[in-house]
Amino acid sequence: MAGSERDERSGREGKRIAVGLIGTGAWGNLHAAACINNPHTVIAGLVEVREGVAESFSQRLGIEVPIFSDYRELLAMDGLDAVIIATPNDLHRPISLAAIEAGKHVLCEKPMATSIADAKAMVAAAEKSAVKTMLGYTKRFFRGGRFFYDLIRREDLGRVYHVRGFYFQSWLSNPNTPIVWRLEKERTGTGCLGDLGSHLTDYVQFVMGDTITRVNAMWRTFVTDRSTIADPGKKQTVDVDDAVMYGAEFKNGAMGVFESSRNATGHRDHWRLEIDAEKGSAVYDNDGPCVLLSRRESPNRDGDWTEIPIPDEYGAAGSDTYPVAIQSAWDHFVDCIRSGAMPAPSFADGLKTERVLDAVARSSITGTAVDVQE
Repeated sequence: MAGSERDERSGREGKRIAVGLIGTGAWGNLHAAACINNPHTVIAGLVEVREGVAESFSQRLGIEVPIFSDYRELLAMDGLDAVIIATPNDLHRPISLAAIEAGKHVLCEKPMATSIADAKAMVAAAEKSAVKTMLGYTKRFFRGGRFFYDLIRREDLGRVYHVRGFYFQSWLSNPNTPIVWRLEKERTGTGCLGDLGSHLTDYVQFVMGDTITRVNAMWRTFVTDRSTIADPGKKQTVDVDDAVMYGAEFKNGAMGVFESSRNATGHRDHWRLEIDAEKGSAVYDNDGPCVLLSRRESPNRDGDWTEIPIPDEYGAAGSDTYPVAIQSAWDHFVDCIRSGAMPAPSFADGLKTERVLDAVARSSITGTAVDVQE
């Protein structure tokens, strides 16, 4: 089923990692391509509940593998080594727990879960197992994102005072856009917070090397009902947030302000992070991408912004795309499986993000500042 490969590191023949793909939607397509392009992995089976979708998917990719409608049947396959979970958020916990119990490595799409309790259960299961776990926070793997992380450490900007970030999309700014599962609380948990806010929160804490300890948040649903896809004449209530913003306190004393929206007209897929510190400031904007640095040594330390070219070692210009970032993330996950190293972001890393998202939700509901709970 899995075939074989020549392991260039050891010079020995070895079995390729057999991967089951659970969910064949847009993100499943990108994960499948990454799996096919990695010489150490092979797709061994598919899970899809929508009739005929997986069949078309496999034909388009030119793969002939078993197709299941129940993920438990996939997990029972002989020789399966790992799974990719690219499903709606409410399925992340049950599938992850079943896969870990079956001894399979797990790459799960973000957000990690629909509740902090589910996230904790996933971490507890992973810690009791020898399998590798990883989450699909792809912003860490974009060319500009990786360079910005290294730049912050290289430049030694000193004590950080302020951090600002946003992540904007525009696809819900049109009130005629119909209901999809990302707008249904039962399936997604939260709306923009879990969708875009989770990316921003993960990347901010990753770059800062610090944790958010307290938040003051608000969220808003601008379009409160939308048409259903099955019946455009029928309206369904939107019970999740369209946009969210929160102020944050970091453990090391920095102040943060973060905003995410799927109603940001004109922003197809745009994120930005700014850091102001004692010795300078730095900016990463994915539009370009563009990395800016200010290190002026004047008494006021103002001005003199310089664009810092992204070195070729981070990838060729024009490669800041989701296919390339997901390929980089998948290659990292596979390398960790083969070497025994810990992937990042792991489920334990994801729980740090989930704690903040939980606090943002509680603050938005109560209208008060709240602590991030352990």
